Amino acid sequence: MFKQITNLNGSELYLIASLWIFLVFFISVAIMLFRMKKDYVTYMKELPLEEDETEKELNHSPESL
Repeated sequence: MFKQITNLNGSELYLIASLWIFLVFFISVAIMLFRMKKDYVTYMKELPLEEDETEKELNHSPESL
């Protein structure tokens, strides 16, 4: 497989460009994650577990009445 990659003629630019695009995207996501506030992470983590008042009203079970 390595020989096939090294024998490509004319498409080295595409390989290098795709590698750079991946690296820039990966590094930018990593920087964004490290700069993210801990309060926001905690809020987003607990968001699916919080029960909303409208859900209680729409739910017609005996617990909500």
